[in-house]
Amino acid sequence: MILRRVILPKYISGIFLDFDNVFSSLFKQSKDAAKEFATDPARWLGAFQGMRGSEVEDTSHNFVIRRCYLNPVGRVGNSQPYSTYRQSFVRDGWEVIDTPPLTNQGKTSADTHIVMDVLDSVAHYPHVDEYVIMAADADYTPLIIRLRKHMKTTVVYAAMETSVAYRAACDSIIDERSMLEILEQDDKVIAETSAGIPSDQPTAEKVADAIDRYFAESEKGHRANVATLGHILSKQFPGIADGWIGHSSLSQLLKKVCRLQVENTENRTLAWKE
Repeated sequence: MILRRVILPKYISGIFLDFDNVFSSLFKQSKDAAKEFATDPARWLGAFQGMRGSEVEDTSHNFVIRRCYLNPVGRVGNSQPYSTYRQSFVRDGWEVIDTPPLTNQGKTSADTHIVMDVLDSVAHYPHVDEYVIMAADADYTPLIIRLRKHMKTTVVYAAMETSVAYRAACDSIIDERSMLEILEQDDKVIAETSAGIPSDQPTAEKVADAIDRYFAESEKGHRANVATLGHILSKQFPGIADGWIGHSSLSQLLKKVCRLQVENTENRTLAWKE
C-alpha cells in the first residue's frame, strides 16, 4: 500500500467577485489586463492560492466557494458585453450569478446579493474561515466589520481610490497594482512566483499614494500621529518597518517620500500636509 501525505491548506476560503466593479476598474488601467482577468480567472486565482497577507511564511488557500456576480448586458467603453466572459468562469469552476440592471441608470443588485450570500455562508458553512471580497467599493465596509465580529479573516480588493476606512476594516488587501502585475506577467513567471505572492510590495509611489489617500479623507489641516501612519503602512505593506524602504526612520520616510511636515510636540510626533 502506498501512503500519501496530504497537506491541508491553512485557509478554507470563499471568494465573492463583483465582476462589473473589478473589471471596470482594471479596464481604466489596462484594457489588456482587464481582458486577461475576464478570460482566464484560473490564472489569477492560482496566484491567490499562495498569497500572503501579514504573514511571513508561505501559506495556502483552498477556495471552496467561488461566486461571480455579473451583469450580462454590462460593458465599459469599447469592451465586449460582460456576458461574453461568463463561460470563462463556469469553465474554471465558479458559480456565476446574473445580476441584470434594475433601473434605467443601470443599477444592479450585485452588492445586495453578495452581502446576503456571504452572511448565508457564515451561517451554513462555519468551516469557511476566510472571505475574499473582490470589490473596491466602500459600501462593503459594514459587511467586513460584521465578518470580523464572527472571527473571520477578511481580504478585500483595493483599487487606486479605495477608501481608507474600507482598507482599515479588513485583515489583508489585494492591491490593484499587484493584480495588474499578476495579469501582465508571463506564464513562466506566474508559475515560479504563485507560491508566495504578498498582498503588496512597498515602493515609494505606493507609500505616497497610501498617505495621500489618508489625508484626502481627513478633515482639512488634520495632524496625524506618526505612529498611526506607521500602523496604516505596516498593515498595507507587511515588513515595511524593516528598513522603511531605504530610510533611517518612519519620520524620514514621511518627510522625503510623502512630503509631510513632521514635528515632535508634547511627547508625540505629528505629521501633516501643508
